[in-house]
Amino acid sequence: MSLWDKEPVLVKPMLAFPSKPFDSKDFLMEIKYDGTRCIAYIDTQAKRVMFLNRRMLFFQARYPEFADFYKQVDAKRAILDGELVVFHNGKPDFNLLQEREQSGEQTKIEVLSQLHPATYVVFDILHKDGEDLLDKRLLERKEILDKTLAESNYAIKSPFIFEKGIELFNRAKEQGLEGIMAKRIDSPYVQKRSKDWLKIKALNTIDAVIIGFTSSEQEKLSALLLGLYSGEQLVYIGRVGTGFSEEEREALFNELSKSKLKKPIVEVGEAEPGKTITYTSPKLVAEVRFMEMTKEHMLRAPAFLRLRNDKKPEDCTLESAMLQ
Repeated sequence: MSLWDKEPVLVKPMLAFPSKPFDSKDFLMEIKYDGTRCIAYIDTQAKRVMFLNRRMLFFQARYPEFADFYKQVDAKRAILDGELVVFHNGKPDFNLLQEREQSGEQTKIEVLSQLHPATYVVFDILHKDGEDLLDKRLLERKEILDKTLAESNYAIKSPFIFEKGIELFNRAKEQGLEGIMAKRIDSPYVQKRSKDWLKIKALNTIDAVIIGFTSSEQEKLSALLLGLYSGEQLVYIGRVGTGFSEEEREALFNELSKSKLKKPIVEVGEAEPGKTITYTSPKLVAEVRFMEMTKEHMLRAPAFLRLRNDKKPEDCTLESAMLQ
């Protein structure tokens, strides 16, 4: 079955396992961009561009600046993989991207597309003119991508180097970037997590499910309660009470208040003196920076970074966290 016959098939993106920096002639190395992962469906004949996120939702309406993106693609139809990024002073700025992601009113969408235009950083091609490319070697797919996509201010091809992962990681860390990716040069594209692709982060971060919050007389929301899935069960991994702006606290409180639960999904222990616990449905995902995870699966010194609206709660697993 083709990925794009009469209608495009929803593609699950290939995901990576965590790793430490290394050098290997069997891998190419790329910068890991802090953005929103998405699959792009380009139909040049129909003059149509569609973006699919990791929640299997199309969201191209939020990015009107890509309406003519099909003009950069030398194919009747193509499926690309990449990262939507908003650059500020030469670096990815996830806060500006998140503002784009959370805007639903059309006038605001149009204004933000001009104030903070996104760039699609493309690193793979999965389909071209009726031919699925998933089984081809990564380097061959890169060559096809190079011939297919013309770069512009709105779309670029992800640059890469061979072998020198430690050097690239140190450069990325010095520049305050998220990290790098290492990809086996002869790897096929699989719609699951694979050790052929490795993510090497400069900081310890984790995506966790928000299962509730604490509050006090002074603060409507003082900390988030976090969990990870182990099979179908949620495991409590601690609470995070730092890293929020006042605006973020207010927005999180308003959003979480819509999904209160009378009974907890998982026990989190007693509330601190002067605070109460409110349990919520496991619908939101938070990215958290932390020092380490203990043997009891609790986070040490966590700090809130942002919401991950592009990630499903069920993708936040204890198994993947233990590999970090």
